[in-house]
Amino acid sequence: MENEEKIVVLKKYADPVVANIVKGALEASGIPAGVIVDSTANAIWMAPVRVVVFERDLELARKVITEAEDGSLEETTEL
Repeated sequence: MENEEKIVVLKKYADPVVANIVKGALEASGIPAGVIVDSTANAIWMAPVRVVVFERDLELARKVITEAEDGSLEETTEL
């Protein structure tokens, strides 16, 4: 199991739509990404939606989402 790559949380969002837009922006930039939703907690609209990436891609992913947020995403959607 030494070859397993660590997955880290890039950012948390209150809105799953915004999280998926961020995921799409990352993937369009060649960065594999995922969205994790705790469906039990989200049933009552309380849990944040997490965008995750491989640890090796973290710095580049931060740059990509900073550019995306400056252009199209509202800061109010971040937790």
